[in-house]
Amino acid sequence: MQPVHLPRLKAPRSHGDLLAYPPLDAVGDLLRANRTIAGSLLGRPLAHLRDRARRETLKATHAYLAAAGEPVPDFPSSTWLVAGHQPELFHPGVWIKNFILQALAREHQATPLNIVVDNDVAKSPVLRVPDGTRVVSVPFDQTGGENPFEERRVLDASIFNSLPERVHALTRQWPFRPWVGEVWKQMQAAAADTPLLGERIVRGRRALERTMGLQPFEVPLSALCQTEAFAWFACALLADLPRFVNDYNSAVHDYRARHDLKSKNHPVPDLARSGATFETPFWIWQPGAARRQRLFAVADAKGLQLFAGTKHAAHLPGDAHAWAASWPTLERQGIKIRTRALTTTLFSRLLLGDLFLHGIGGGKYDEVTDDLMVRFLGLRPPGYLVATATLLLPFPRDADVHDRWLRLKRQERDLWHNPQRHLDPVADATPGLLRKQHALNLPVQTHEQRVVRFRALLQATADLRPFIADRLETLKAQWHALEADVRRDEIAAARDYSFCLYPERMLREYLPDLSKWRNV
Repeated sequence: MQPVHLPRLKAPRSHGDLLAYPPLDAVGDLLRANRTIAGSLLGRPLAHLRDRARRETLKATHAYLAAAGEPVPDFPSSTWLVAGHQPELFHPGVWIKNFILQALAREHQATPLNIVVDNDVAKSPVLRVPDGTRVVSVPFDQTGGENPFEERRVLDASIFNSLPERVHALTRQWPFRPWVGEVWKQMQAAAADTPLLGERIVRGRRALERTMGLQPFEVPLSALCQTEAFAWFACALLADLPRFVNDYNSAVHDYRARHDLKSKNHPVPDLARSGATFETPFWIWQPGAARRQRLFAVADAKGLQLFAGTKHAAHLPGDAHAWAASWPTLERQGIKIRTRALTTTLFSRLLLGDLFLHGIGGGKYDEVTDDLMVRFLGLRPPGYLVATATLLLPFPRDADVHDRWLRLKRQERDLWHNPQRHLDPVADATPGLLRKQHALNLPVQTHEQRVVRFRALLQATADLRPFIADRLETLKAQWHALEADVRRDEIAAARDYSFCLYPERMLREYLPDLSKWRNV
């Protein structure tokens, strides 16, 4: 049994291109194949645990949306399609996953669940805005610490509320009106009910999605990590932690070798060991903690000892079944245990979705998860879908400016290295030409001969350059004059600007209607 590795996938470069692997019309076959996968965790069949996880997820989702004062859609299907992302102001190529999710759910009579990955640390709260030959970082809050999204509050309401005005000052000369003002009104409306930065963003986004024909069905990952099904999943990994760490690290090492990665932090760091204590694939933090910590654990005669880094955090008595039963007491003590990247999708693919929808980055990294399922669980990994798209801001573009710049650069390089090709016929360069031809004809059988020839060529070429100096300066001036235009075009052609900078009409035209896109 071998995991399937993705082909080399690249984000589309052209406006209106959609990448889906495998193609969207293969989803039916994927679903049928994934439903045949069977296995168990701590003696309980996956089918039983999946049923429990979905019941608990439905309950958590209904409670979450109702608490936000939002409609709770009814998806009675037993087939689940799942995706997830951090609560960020992402670009349209990420947002398209929500629309694909619900389009596939309609086609296959499925339940579409989007997980708000709120256990990740909130990044710098800035909106990247293109402004000619530069990209300006416009803050929408003060820079905070390393709090996860589930605890990251808005620190400065004045910065948050004034974002549209500051963005407008940069975009008033744009040939279109960005959507940011209307988008921000939705996020400001959520401010009355939640101080959390990520929650304001996702509530505003969901309000927009409802006007675009979606029925958002979402739940925070933090809520899933408090379910009994998750406790059983986590304790199944902790029950055989030394073997899990070995299999996890082996899967990571194989990925690095396969992709020729030298960094020890990619795709993820190895899990560490300190004596009998092993690092787990979870985060832990407690009230008052400045940052989340890696969770370490060791099983002993008394049960399971848990550590936040090197600091003892909790003790779960008994065997693995007892640990799962007492797991909820950790949350009541204020001890939060959350998944890390690979365990987020491991849990979601095993116990929630019949099919998981990734972006390119997540899909690449889940090759490690696939390998881990084979090694540790002895399972054939369920197939998943990778999708992304490209929409470009509608700036006027100079289609061939980059090609013109490259041509000038190549010409300048050839003038510098081969001036003899560009000499005026009346130039008095005959001696220099003869010296260069002589250098080209020198022998190269030994290292010493090659060094002599190389130095002779350098000198002969340098002697010829004064004859083409004027042309060289003219070419350099033309080349440098185009650099600003090239930089402006590169900035305009980037695909990763937040959706709130796009014109509303473009997003409403493209996102809900997948027939508008070109499949690549």
